[in-house]
Amino acid sequence: MDRIALTSELRLEVPHYYPCKYPLVDLHLHHNTGKSMLSIVANSEFWSVPVFSVQTADVMPNPIITRTEKLFKEEIDLFELTITSVSSFAEGLAQIRTRIQRNQPVIISGTTYELPYSPDFHNPNYLQPRTTSALGGDFQIADHYVCVIGLGSDEVLLYDPIPNKFFGNIPLESLEKFWRGNIQFDVFTKARGLSLLVSYGIVNVTIDPDYQNESLENIAIKILNRVNTAFLEGRTRTRPGRIYLSSIALSNYIYEAFNSYYSTTGEILQSLGKCLFDMRWSRYYLRDLLQDMNQHLNFSLSEIADEMLVVIDLWEEVYRIFLTLVRKKSAIKDEQIHKFINFLAGTIKRENEFHLQIQDWLNNSNVGEILNARTS
Repeated sequence: MDRIALTSELRLEVPHYYPCKYPLVDLHLHHNTGKSMLSIVANSEFWSVPVFSVQTADVMPNPIITRTEKLFKEEIDLFELTITSVSSFAEGLAQIRTRIQRNQPVIISGTTYELPYSPDFHNPNYLQPRTTSALGGDFQIADHYVCVIGLGSDEVLLYDPIPNKFFGNIPLESLEKFWRGNIQFDVFTKARGLSLLVSYGIVNVTIDPDYQNESLENIAIKILNRVNTAFLEGRTRTRPGRIYLSSIALSNYIYEAFNSYYSTTGEILQSLGKCLFDMRWSRYYLRDLLQDMNQHLNFSLSEIADEMLVVIDLWEEVYRIFLTLVRKKSAIKDEQIHKFINFLAGTIKRENEFHLQIQDWLNNSNVGEILNARTS
């Protein structure tokens, strides 16, 4: 079997909240530049500052998480992912073999329904999709990414850490079925995201020269500055019938929605539950970046990293209180809703102060020199 010479240990214990592409991109960057860090990869695409879409005509607001490119496209420049489709399985194998022989890992896309080691493998529920998504709104379909490490005459060596924690061989026959992707199933014809799917897709990673020319420490500083600035800016965007919200603007929108609905009805607004759920895990990415910078890149960030844990705990408590209130079988007292709204306001205030604390740290002389060099 032809296989790449691995320059780093493959990670199979990756936090579940990372999208499947990021460990593969992390491997690609490390393999080609000798440097990478999973938290930097995710934060470079603003996963710690998620973007939510709200339909302005909705009687009860229901923010739905959407692509960060809606507000941050121009800042995503450390690397770019593009997907191309080859015309046949045979042509695809030829391209994979060429890249493997050049010692390059190959990222490909496909359907978990045809991965022998996946819980989705020939699971009939997979081909009976819900009409609505777990994120809210219409059901959306997407292909899964895996990385080809080696290619033999009758089997292929795959790296698939999320969610399957798999590193091993599967038959070429299984690879071919996987590689056809979800586009092969008629049941997904009306699903959102179908237009983005291809059969025999190869994901190409284009690395920005700035990434290749700078140290990982400098890159981490600049990524932290970008996501922190984005949070404090609180970007919004208005389109006919829809608004896009992020960071502090989203937090303030949620507070105002809860407060307004309570003032009008005397009840708690239940449609914001999924939004609160998604806001919690978005904070995990910033936590990971701060901890990595403190522990592995030796920046003096221990106090700020600890404060990040406090902020996360506060958002966890916001969500816990919300669930307690909406699940109560008896009538909710006004004082309970009022207490929840005040706790939410305090959490938003504490988080904003926390990001100002990060900004103060970024503005210190040593770190400030790195940022000033970028803009000079």
